Amino acid sequence: MHAQLDEALTATEQATTLTAMVTVLMPLLRLLGLAMLRVVIEQRERMTEMSCSCPICGGALKRTYNVRSVWRYTLLGRLAYFRRNYLCIRCNASVYPTDLRLGIAERLHGHSQEFGSMVVLLTTLLPNAKAMDLFAKCFGFDVSTHLSRDLTMEIGERLVADEAKEAERYWELRTKDPEALEPPRAELKKLNRHKRIYVMMDDSKLGIQDGARGRGAAERKAKESKELETLRQMLAEEKGKAVKAAKRGKPGVESPTQVPKLQGDSGYRNARALLIFSEADLAGVSKGRSQILRRRVVAHIGIQEEWRKLVHMALCEEGVYTAEEVVCIADGGGGIWEMFGELLPTTSDRRVVQLLDFYHGSSHVWAAARAYKGNETDAQKKACAKWVKPLLKELRHGQVANVIQRLGKLKLTGKAATKVAKVMAYLTTHRGRMRYAWARSRGMLIGSGAMESVHAWAIQARCRLPGMRWSVKGANVMLRLRCAWASQRWDESFARAAAFKPIASENNALRLAA
Repeated sequence: MHAQLDEALTATEQATTLTAMVTVLMPLLRLLGLAMLRVVIEQRERMTEMSCSCPICGGALKRTYNVRSVWRYTLLGRLAYFRRNYLCIRCNASVYPTDLRLGIAERLHGHSQEFGSMVVLLTTLLPNAKAMDLFAKCFGFDVSTHLSRDLTMEIGERLVADEAKEAERYWELRTKDPEALEPPRAELKKLNRHKRIYVMMDDSKLGIQDGARGRGAAERKAKESKELETLRQMLAEEKGKAVKAAKRGKPGVESPTQVPKLQGDSGYRNARALLIFSEADLAGVSKGRSQILRRRVVAHIGIQEEWRKLVHMALCEEGVYTAEEVVCIADGGGGIWEMFGELLPTTSDRRVVQLLDFYHGSSHVWAAARAYKGNETDAQKKACAKWVKPLLKELRHGQVANVIQRLGKLKLTGKAATKVAKVMAYLTTHRGRMRYAWARSRGMLIGSGAMESVHAWAIQARCRLPGMRWSVKGANVMLRLRCAWASQRWDESFARAAAFKPIASENNALRLAA
């Protein structure tokens, strides 16, 4: 170490710029930090008496003469140190007290928590290879993409499992103890309630491929396709024989007609997303523009029942059920308003306002205008814009009936008439959710631009890059991690997912699993 210090001092004296000096000293500082860590850990190992018990059964530990060298990743680099092995007298488990004292967790593959947090965070923000390139530039040593992927999946799967368990707990409380979620009026008066809180919901599309993936996927898919085609031919022949036997009056053997579907075909699935923020979290940044200081983002790919429970959990945790006023903003997507009606009804202590996203409603009026005036030539586009402008003004003032009436007076035929009829039906369905003048007079938002923004920077910026395909499991892992980051809950969520779980030796792996 003395020789390295002398070399570093000489190199620093020869450097002419501050950047060159820092570049020379950074590797030395990491080496010095690792050396200090190793000395402190080994001193504690030699001087401290064993005082902990078995993490499996709580029994007393017996010291052995087995001392092994082990290495861990930290943000300073690769740390190597010696640790002594102990045996439990009761269950014969092999335990390393040094690792227990240092908080070494199995879920992080034995590496330090600050290292795991940074690796998983960078992999959450960037594609795997680019994330590890950035990590190497920031911290001066390389980490394999395999390790970063494994750590990300480990933490993400734990978040998915914990969130599902918590959502189930809240869902059971909904029927067993509803007052725990929605206290009576006497209890509400004692709470610091939100004056107004916004709840927005929308869907996004992610590329999904759940079948054959990775190297050799094309060959496996072709083989599977060939096998399924052979099975179809065999079933067709058996079905033909059964039909002929039935015509002759002889009993035939019924053969199955269902053939398994080929797995691995690419497609897109809906990624449902929820955004919750209070009016107190809005801060003006310029005229007509606001910034959300604190938000809660939830996203998921799965069945409707799973999504309903996750939404209910988020509503409970964010204090939506105890708010004085809840403003729900969404588009006309199927099932969204039904879910709002089920989970967020208006009560005597809570007013719920449902608003159709203004820009989504105006897009339907534009569609009717294009069907009526055309949208191919420049002249048609100008005529379309001129004709639709007063309709949009009436829509913004909440005069939906006037818009529907004007559309109904158009004399159209064919596809144009069908398109306008669909727009009229849409506006009629959501007429009660288009009270924009009333909402604006009370200072409410009438658009879901914040929700669209969440889709863009929190979900699609990582999960919908060119050519990217996910399994449903992998997509939900990444969505949970991205939502934890977007909700400004990264440290809390990571610490919970990487909660300490002691490492056992190979001889006791089955015992721990049981």
